[in-house]
Amino acid sequence: MIKVKSERKIAVEKRESTLKTLKQLDNNLWMMEYKSDYGLDVLLNQGVSSLLGLVRFLQKQVHLPKLAQNKNHNGFACSTFNARTVEGDYIFGRNFDYKEAPCVVVWTAPENSYRSVAVVDTTMFVHGTEHVSFKNSKTHLRAMAAPYASMDGINEKGLSIAVLELKSKSTKQNTGKKTITTTVAIRAVLDKCATVDEAIKLFSSFDMHDSLGLNYHYQIADANGCSAIIEYVDNKMCVIEQKKKDDNLILTNYFLTPGGDNHDGRGMDRYEHIEKRLKLTDGVISEDDAMELLSQVTLNYRHKLGHMVIALWSTVYNCNEKSMLLCAGMDYTKKYKFCVDKPGEVIKL
Repeated sequence: MIKVKSERKIAVEKRESTLKTLKQLDNNLWMMEYKSDYGLDVLLNQGVSSLLGLVRFLQKQVHLPKLAQNKNHNGFACSTFNARTVEGDYIFGRNFDYKEAPCVVVWTAPENSYRSVAVVDTTMFVHGTEHVSFKNSKTHLRAMAAPYASMDGINEKGLSIAVLELKSKSTKQNTGKKTITTTVAIRAVLDKCATVDEAIKLFSSFDMHDSLGLNYHYQIADANGCSAIIEYVDNKMCVIEQKKKDDNLILTNYFLTPGGDNHDGRGMDRYEHIEKRLKLTDGVISEDDAMELLSQVTLNYRHKLGHMVIALWSTVYNCNEKSMLLCAGMDYTKKYKFCVDKPGEVIKL
C-alpha cells in the first residue's frame, strides 16, 4: 500500500529544509534559502488588507505556531536612487534605516514565478530583543515569514524594488479591487514582474492598504534602464517616471507628488546630497562609489531616541548582473555580494 504524505507533513518538511539553510555571516547579517511554498498566488487571489490577516495566512500556509506581529514597525529614514555604471549596467542604490537589528538575505524560487534575492528586516515580525539571535527557537520559526517581510530585492529579470516610509496617513483604497498590503506588494513585484511597466500595472490592479499605520512609497528599477516612483496621495495612486531613459530618480522620506502631505517630511538633505553627487558624473557611478554615496547619507538617532537607529543595510543592486552588493550594520569595510542565480552563496569580490 502506497502511503501519501499529508499536506501538513510536506509543509513541515519544507519548513525544516528551509530553516536548515539559515546561516549567520556576521553579527549584522544572516542568509537563508527559502524552500517552502508561501502561497502568493492564493494570497493575491483572496486579497489581504492587514498585517494580522497576513500573519494568519502565513500561519496556515507554512503551518507555524502563533506569530507575533510588530505593529510598531516604523522606519525612520531611507534613501534610494537609480544610476548606471561606466560599463553600461543599470544599478539601484538603497539605504534601509531603522532600529538596530540584524538583517537576512533571502532567496526564493517559487513555482511558475521569478526567482529573487531580497533583504528582510528581522524586526517586522518580532518584538523586543528576540530578533537578536535566530538561535532562539521562536525567532528561528519566525524566519519563515521572510518572503513577506522583504523591504527590497531583485529578481531574475533584473527588476529591483524598495519601499520607503512617509510620515503621513496610511493608504486605504476602496475601489472594489482585491486588496494588498505593503510588503505583499513588494513580494508580488519580485515574483511576477519583469519590467517597471509591469510593476506599475500590478500596483494599479490592487487596492493598497498600508498595514503599519503610515504611508509608504516605492522606487522600482529594471535592466532596461527604466525607473519609476509610486506614491499614494489621498488614496490615489500616483506614478513618477523618468522624463527620458538614463535619468536619475531619487527618493527619501517626503512626497514628490504635488499635493502630498509633507508637513513632517524628511530627507531633503539626503536627496540633495545624492542629486549633487550624481550630477557630477551625469548619473554614471561605480557600484563601490554608489555604496560610498549611501554611506554618506546614513542616519544615527542614538541620542535623540534613546536607542540606536542606523542603516541596517545598504544595498547596490546591479539590474543587469542580477546581483546585490550589501553592507550591513553600517560596517562599510565589510562588503558582501550575492546573485539571484547562486542561492546560499557569497560571491568573492
